Amino acid sequence: MVDKRRRLAPKPITPPPAADSWVDKGGLDPELQNQPSQPTEAVVGSADGEDKAKPYPHRISFDMATQQYRQLKRASFDSDRTMNDILREAVEEWLKTRGY
Repeated sequence: MVDKRRRLAPKPITPPPAADSWVDKGGLDPELQNQPSQPTEAVVGSADGEDKAKPYPHRISFDMATQQYRQLKRASFDSDRTMNDILREAVEEWLKTRGY
């Protein structure tokens, strides 16, 4: 026969009262308090719908083969540049060679 007491879930452990008071005061992690605050760049659209804070306001998505993706990722790692920077440069070169 199965003991019914074993099937009951154990009581959750309640945090000490000091933890509750610390949270209520809005305490921060001490490691986070010592870091210099980094200003976050707000992205706010104007009335015209243009985003002035974004350097590249348009996003393009396309499909590529796995091998090509791996090569691009490796090139990004080896050259210490982002994949987007490499793709932007490739598009710019393509447009220049065709006179756009």
